[in-house]
Amino acid sequence: MKKLSVSAFCTLTLLHIPHSFADITLNGFASIKASQANSDGGTAPFGEFEEGEISFKSESLFAVQATADLTEGLSATIQLYAEGSNDFDVEARWAYLSYQLADNHSINVGRLANPLFHQSEYEKVGYAHNFSRLPKAVYTGFPFATMEGVSLNSQFEIADGDYTLDTKLLYGSWNGDINLNGVGNVDLGFKNIISVNGTLSGDWWKVFSGVLTTEMKAESLDANSYFPAIQPGINAALSLGATQAEVTNFTNAVAWDKKDGLYWFAGFGVDYNDWLLDFEYTNYGVKDSVDAANENWYLALGRRFDSYVVTIHTEESKQPADYGFLNGITHPVLQATGQGLQNVLAASEFDGYGISLRYDFHPSAALKVDYFTGENQLSTIGDYQIMSVGVDLVF
Repeated sequence: MKKLSVSAFCTLTLLHIPHSFADITLNGFASIKASQANSDGGTAPFGEFEEGEISFKSESLFAVQATADLTEGLSATIQLYAEGSNDFDVEARWAYLSYQLADNHSINVGRLANPLFHQSEYEKVGYAHNFSRLPKAVYTGFPFATMEGVSLNSQFEIADGDYTLDTKLLYGSWNGDINLNGVGNVDLGFKNIISVNGTLSGDWWKVFSGVLTTEMKAESLDANSYFPAIQPGINAALSLGATQAEVTNFTNAVAWDKKDGLYWFAGFGVDYNDWLLDFEYTNYGVKDSVDAANENWYLALGRRFDSYVVTIHTEESKQPADYGFLNGITHPVLQATGQGLQNVLAASEFDGYGISLRYDFHPSAALKVDYFTGENQLSTIGDYQIMSVGVDLVF
């Protein structure tokens, strides 16, 4: 029998607070879907899928959220979350306190959503969007989608209420495991995360943008992955006359530790006369390191027909080579070693297009049918297709 985690214990404690002390609101969301992925290379295009299998686990998930109103502007929220791709193991995804500073300002402290991109805070809530899954080129399910810290949420009315500006300022940190192309699972940390984003909206349109910076904590990654990978090249360079100073400069150029991570996004959305248009571009990487910037985007066009929405979209994810981190490294063997490592890390480049049908058959549930096809140009996956059918709901 599994032991009860500290987070689960805190949740049970929260749910059993006497009603006289706090009003508890329970809500949640879920996705129950059957999915199948196939590729020319016989390998699933994304980690949560099983190649060739019809699976009810790949894209199914459940979440329950409890919010305790402690009165006078103070509340506590915890969200328990489980997804099929992780064997439905339950985790406390959010756990934070909120305080209403004023009518248009609130502060949150604890374990929060990390708003890397525009829809990051609710990307798991399938009912909130018209796709069967948000475009994978942008929304890849980063493990640092949550973080520990503090955020200030604000809303401003502009031009006598004709426009609304929503902003979020956030500071915090994250530590955990992450899977990197060509490396595998490694320990990683984000220190001194600073995030700023905003959305300006009118009656039928919105524009948005945001940026996140952080200092990388990557001693383990460098020592156990990158440095061993480049050691044969270093040995060869030393045998051909490279100096120790050149080797030191080279290892410093490759390393992630104490370098700056930069994530930013921008885009727009239109909902006019039942026509829907959405675009988002994202860019992220570790500056002055072996990690070249990732460039990703999607464009979606939709049409609403009463309870139905049909959406077509195209997307692309790429990581163009950028050997600027090797500026000042003149030894040819060290240059070739650094370029080779970057090429291994940029092992995924894909594009594709898809069509989704949403049918709101219930006020709290939507049936979705989806077909997506794409090509991974830098791996043995090659062309691939994903088909899914299922229900997204909120409660």
